[in-house]
Amino acid sequence: MTSPNDTKSMPDPSQLTQFPRPSVAVDTAVLCPVPGRGLHVLMTHPGDGVWQLPGSILRPQERLAEAVARCLREKARLIDRAPVQLHVFDQPDRDDRGWVISVAHLDVLSAADVGLAEDDSPGEQGAGGQSTDDTPTEAVVPEPSDAELAESDSDHPDFPVHSRKLVPVHDVHELSAEHQEIVRVAVHRLRAFHERTPDPFGLLEKEFSLRQLRELHEIVAGESLQADTFRRTMLPLLDPTGEAVSQGRGRPAQTFTRRSALALRADTRLQVPEDRRRE
Repeated sequence: MTSPNDTKSMPDPSQLTQFPRPSVAVDTAVLCPVPGRGLHVLMTHPGDGVWQLPGSILRPQERLAEAVARCLREKARLIDRAPVQLHVFDQPDRDDRGWVISVAHLDVLSAADVGLAEDDSPGEQGAGGQSTDDTPTEAVVPEPSDAELAESDSDHPDFPVHSRKLVPVHDVHELSAEHQEIVRVAVHRLRAFHERTPDPFGLLEKEFSLRQLRELHEIVAGESLQADTFRRTMLPLLDPTGEAVSQGRGRPAQTFTRRSALALRADTRLQVPEDRRRE
């Protein structure tokens, strides 16, 4: 039972200034499926700090989407992106600077779209550690060298210099524990999307073969996928084009497109915004 003295000590709910307020941050996990190397995450470095995900504290009167776009533009050199809201991390002690709530986001694009170089000849392995002759192999994802997958944005004098690099999602020890957790949740969410939807972020060309689709999904999954099971899962979500594409030895493979936008919207299991798919 609340005593009169306890009631007097409680803040007046009509006066918000009487309540302590947390700072609000935005952080974005930019994930990149790199052929022959596996799933990577983009990390940035301000020059006098530590490697981190692109993020920032909200500025006065700034909306979440505006803050995310600003961080990606100024720190990651990514323009006109619309990441998916991922999760709210609200542990009161998660940031050593004080009480900070982070609204994390997820974006997915290729290493080429990030603007970082990648090795175009990863040996005889295809995506996700699958050999080019469809023989299952162990999904080995070596870490790229700084020369291959790192870059400095020092040619942009309007903003502080931020170096960038792509790092395998299983090797993000340079990030803080809080940012490592964001990466973990982002990878889990991305893999869940790919389990039930073909190329949900539209990284492939408009027309693709089942093998090309499976190789992308293997990069995201971090392991080889059983071809027959994958075919049965994905075929109901694809439309055949009636065309074929050569894939080396053997007869040309039939190509497909993703189902129509109307059909995809009818699939309520998918929560990736429609405007994220490549037209």
